[in-house]
Amino acid sequence: MDWREHFLQAFESLAANPWRAFASALGVFWGAAATVLMLSWGAGFQEFMRVELGRYGRSSIFVIPGVSSSGFPGYRAGVPLRATRDDAAAAERESSELVDAVVTEYWSRERLRIERAGRVRRLDLTASDPRFPELRRFGLAAGRFFDSGDLEKSAAVAVLGWEAARDLFDSPASGVGKRVRIEGVPFQVIGVFDRKSGKQYNNTNRPENRLVLVPQTTAEARLGFRKDGERLFIVYPRAGVDSQAALHAVLASLARRGGFHPDDTDAVRTFDLSRLFRFLDLLHVIFMGFIGVASTVTLLVGGLGIANYQLALLTERAVELGVARALGARARTLVVQAALESLLVSSAASLLGVGLALGICAAFTWLVPAELLPAPVVSGAAAAITAAALVGVALVAAIVPALHVRSTDVALALRAGI
Repeated sequence: MDWREHFLQAFESLAANPWRAFASALGVFWGAAATVLMLSWGAGFQEFMRVELGRYGRSSIFVIPGVSSSGFPGYRAGVPLRATRDDAAAAERESSELVDAVVTEYWSRERLRIERAGRVRRLDLTASDPRFPELRRFGLAAGRFFDSGDLEKSAAVAVLGWEAARDLFDSPASGVGKRVRIEGVPFQVIGVFDRKSGKQYNNTNRPENRLVLVPQTTAEARLGFRKDGERLFIVYPRAGVDSQAALHAVLASLARRGGFHPDDTDAVRTFDLSRLFRFLDLLHVIFMGFIGVASTVTLLVGGLGIANYQLALLTERAVELGVARALGARARTLVVQAALESLLVSSAASLLGVGLALGICAAFTWLVPAELLPAPVVSGAAAAITAAALVGVALVAAIVPALHVRSTDVALALRAGI
């Protein structure tokens, strides 16, 4: 018997019991759909979070000054860390093999009063240095960012976030060249940032589209920020460098100049954005592994359902099988026939389930805005896990009935029909 006849007989057998075949395949159908959907949404969530966190800027480490503790002999306890821009510049020079930049920033403790021609808004102010747009991935919609000359002269210039400019001026770009008052002090707007999209999950409640940027020296000279006051240090490790090694080198430099122990976790608090990325990746691996195992078990149970259906069908056809064997049909032919019927049912259920899942993913991506919920992503890992699980289902569904046929006793099968 050739393969064409095998397939024709398999289809005839399934056509004779369509509803039973359909019922037996529901477990595999839903298991395949659920596997693809869960893995795709897991990959989509990971990609979504990496993109959102990446909007903040280059991979960086926040160093927040604190107060020295008493746990280190030879160091005074209770001393506030008052590191300056000079300390940051020294740390950058001394750690140049590990870091691209060590910058300082002032963040206003509360939103400042910004006035323009009768319009008043309260906005967050950040005082930084000229490298801010490059390191934080801010593009300019109009004008320019302040440069080293503005920093040296403590120039009264400001750059506005897109929404801040929109609220103060009818058109954001029209604000360039005009003047605003920050806490009553006149400033000239020299630039407006492009609008930043996304959720901005890690912006510490400081919406980036509503920021006001000024040079650090200007904040000290005109807005009352203390030169030795509290400020934030941001470390930008070089590409390929271990972030903790870069942080340790910077802290060692700051500790020498600030008089605290580099291992004093009270003197400085740190937040490593790259470690958050690694944590998200670890969660994704654990999630994918869990879903992979759970889905495989679910699909195998579905495969056993198809196998049980085939076993029940073979029991009903025991006389037919016995006659076929008595008339000289080879056991191999009957084994192939039984296995092929199970493979057809499991394959059809798997393909329909995967097709449903892909359709749902496509419809979700098309109908739901990306800003609202993460879009599912059918990744290579999801495809590999699903394929491996479906191969296992097909093997279980095919082997169990085939073994039953192979072990069928001809005499017993014929006697069952008497």
